[in-house]
Amino acid sequence: MIRYALGMGLISAEKTGDSWRLNLTPLGAIVQREDPFLSEQVTLWLLHLLLSRRYGHGTPAVGVADAWFTLFAEGWFRLGSRFTQADYLDFLRARHGEKRYLKSLSGLVPRMYAEDSSFAAIGALTLDDSADEPLLVRAAAPAERPFFPAYAAYLYLLWDERYGEDRQLAFAEFARDTHLTALLGWNETQVRRWLDWMADTGLVKIDRYTGNAVLLRLQETRAVVNALYSELI
Repeated sequence: MIRYALGMGLISAEKTGDSWRLNLTPLGAIVQREDPFLSEQVTLWLLHLLLSRRYGHGTPAVGVADAWFTLFAEGWFRLGSRFTQADYLDFLRARHGEKRYLKSLSGLVPRMYAEDSSFAAIGALTLDDSADEPLLVRAAAPAERPFFPAYAAYLYLLWDERYGEDRQLAFAEFARDTHLTALLGWNETQVRRWLDWMADTGLVKIDRYTGNAVLLRLQETRAVVNALYSELI
């Protein structure tokens, strides 16, 4: 559970011997205050994205939880939106070799998205058992205004993690580096609507004079995270 909470960005942790020292992150604090039972889809989508994010700057890219990164960040190209568990297992083996634990891992990840006590509510991954061989079906993130603050918080958290004190960056470069649009499963129109919302709400300034969106951050990350539920009715 500690590893999951770390991967989702809810806590920071230090381990000394057999003892853990745990602290809530700013995200963990706002979730504890506003959605302690993780019942809001906005919360679950953000935690799903954080668990699926890229780790470090190495090549080839790996994830904080690589089985999730493999499926949701890089899976569009190898697996598409409909695939079998065997396809997913083959992809994991191609990345990690013939490890014995991969078969159980290829079942664990999909089960998390089928459990009501986990991520089932967001429908990011569902099972279609109408065919002879059951298919896992991956869905894009909702491109709707109530979810935009969660994606903005994700962008800011990744910005801090990967670009530090830089105040300006090219969105296309950021999206390639973090696999952001692959994780969201969005087209250019959906991305533009979200970017325009961030500009309209004063989170970023967008320069498109070069033909590509360049973002200037206008807020601090804590303020963006604290606004996670601001668009909910």
